[in-house]
Amino acid sequence: MLDNKQLGAIHIAKKDAALTDLEYRNLLFEIAGVTSAKYLSEDGYQAVMRAIRDRQYSPPRQKFEPPQTPLEKKVWKLWYLICDYLPERERTARYLFGFIHRVVNDQSIQVLSDMNNKQFHKVIEALNHRWAQEIAQDNVNAKNNEVPF
Repeated sequence: MLDNKQLGAIHIAKKDAALTDLEYRNLLFEIAGVTSAKYLSEDGYQAVMRAIRDRQYSPPRQKFEPPQTPLEKKVWKLWYLICDYLPERERTARYLFGFIHRVVNDQSIQVLSDMNNKQFHKVIEALNHRWAQEIAQDNVNAKNNEVPF
């Protein structure tokens, strides 16, 4: 857990780098797999601060856009639900887009708005299936950890 000085420093760095709230939250999620700085570990804090400084002194690589359609919002909602079950290194937008590329068999998709309705429905179905698998596995693990008396 970060102290108040670290939380203040990260928000000052965000302001100095002129990051929008959406860019900042995407950066947090992409780098450390969290949606708020209060959930950062010490290593995550260092990585995020380096990334903010890198963005401040280099041109942006890709502009993130907020979800515009209900289908985009559904994909992100399912992704955030699944993230709780994934290892920390897999809680990134890069991992999500790798998943999407495998599901729709199209490597050209860089943002969700690049997908058509048929691709969205395939991705949503696959994310629902993955989430169901994670919940089922969690239930099995919980059952195995029960005390038998």
